[in-house]
Amino acid sequence: IDVAAQAQVEADRIRKQAEAEVNRLEQALGQIAETRRTALGLVLNLGSDYLRFEFDKAELRPEDRELLSRIAGILMTAQGYSISVNGHTDDVGTEEYNQKLSERRAEAVRAYLVGAGLSPEILSVTGHGKSRPLVPGTSDAARARNRRVELGIANMRIRPARPETQKTPSPPGP
Repeated sequence: IDVAAQAQVEADRIRKQAEAEVNRLEQALGQIAETRRTALGLVLNLGSDYLRFEFDKAELRPEDRELLSRIAGILMTAQGYSISVNGHTDDVGTEEYNQKLSERRAEAVRAYLVGAGLSPEILSVTGHGKSRPLVPGTSDAARARNRRVELGIANMRIRPARPETQKTPSPPGP
């Protein structure tokens, strides 16, 4: 069997294994939070049904910590993932203020997950302010749903390698 065919067989095996792992995670996480699959991996929406950020606050309540502990427990069983922690706010307040508040919310979740045992190296934080509302509207209910944190869980083994991370040196020029 030639090297290219062998590499293809190995790539298929890794992809199937990674797919099975994503399915397992989706099922486990879907039992405790709103989970959806995207092209990049899984997204957990920790909106007002899960994490309840009060207006203008970034503090986690005891119930929030319990939920995050359960999520951390599931994520600790997975290998080869990166997790983006994305903070969001409602539409009240300035862009600049909401940007900082969304970052504080995401950082509160990240800090808790690290404290629960996840490696800080796999967690990144992004604040989106009020730029990505989950639902339209200015009602109290809509605003509560938009005050949220989403976790993006990407399997690093099935992402295509970026050219700058490939280890193959280019052949010397003429």
